[in-house]
Amino acid sequence: MELAGFSQNPDAELLSKYFKKNYPGAKIRVVYEAGFCGFGIQRSLTKLGIECIVVNAADVPASDKERKRKDDKRDARKLSRELAEGSLKAIYIPEQMMEHARSLVRQRYRLVKDQTRCKNRIRHLLMFSGVEAAGIQDRWSQKYVKNLQELECVTGALRSTLHLGIEEYLQVRRLLKDATLAIRKLSKEEPFLSVQEFLQSIDGIGLITGMLVQTEIQDIYRFKTLDSLCDYCGLVPDIYSSDEKKVIKGITPRCNEFLREAIIESSWMLIRKDPAMLMKYNEYKRRMNENKAIIRIGKHLLSRIRYVWKNRKKYERGIVG
Repeated sequence: MELAGFSQNPDAELLSKYFKKNYPGAKIRVVYEAGFCGFGIQRSLTKLGIECIVVNAADVPASDKERKRKDDKRDARKLSRELAEGSLKAIYIPEQMMEHARSLVRQRYRLVKDQTRCKNRIRHLLMFSGVEAAGIQDRWSQKYVKNLQELECVTGALRSTLHLGIEEYLQVRRLLKDATLAIRKLSKEEPFLSVQEFLQSIDGIGLITGMLVQTEIQDIYRFKTLDSLCDYCGLVPDIYSSDEKKVIKGITPRCNEFLREAIIESSWMLIRKDPAMLMKYNEYKRRMNENKAIIRIGKHLLSRIRYVWKNRKKYERGIVG
């Protein structure tokens, strides 16, 4: 039954005092949806002796009315109802140190995206303004950036715009370098050092990708099967099935986007370095398009990652398919 409804500041100590005052001796269970506040509330409540779980909002059962008429009060009642019925599945709570390491790796990922945006803005400015640059390049060396800075501009306003764009790019590049150095330093500490030794023995996985894989997966033993790891990564089909009708819409939109992108990129590197994987890729391409084929290679790569991580052995070609 519902005893009371109330609202308060998001403070674990305050909530604990409320429970002790109004329900002394009661066994308390708390649930909230994963979101912007992360896992800090869960850790604080656990320290205070209150059982707390965090759930994926998409996995909470809801009626059509609850989905269409959504507000905080209805969400709270829905969560408490499903918690009482035992239908909620908690998501994995990472260790604080590993969570912070993941934040660092993700920040570098965002800086890479920002650097690409800066380059595209400068390219667009030059083309839009009719300024000819000597050979637009993908790799921007110091010499190339200096040539951009010395380009002749028709007006002072265009010169200022180009200068600001280049300065923004250089600042992002410096931040990206700092993030890379911080990740390299972190990789030489435990628990990363011992795992990276095995992950980076796999073709297609270097320092940055290896750290991303470890900080996103965090604990390989929580995935009992390869299928569950592929599901977490998002390398499984999005299936709609009703009676005899079965539709495969592509790969599932539910995924760890950082991990899936890293695995796909590493798979393209893998087929360039490993002849056996190149043969498998060509076999898959006879039956499907190249995008579907590389997803299959991604599953093989996840199999290798799982193997070397669990068995604490460096990868040798021919051990895992």
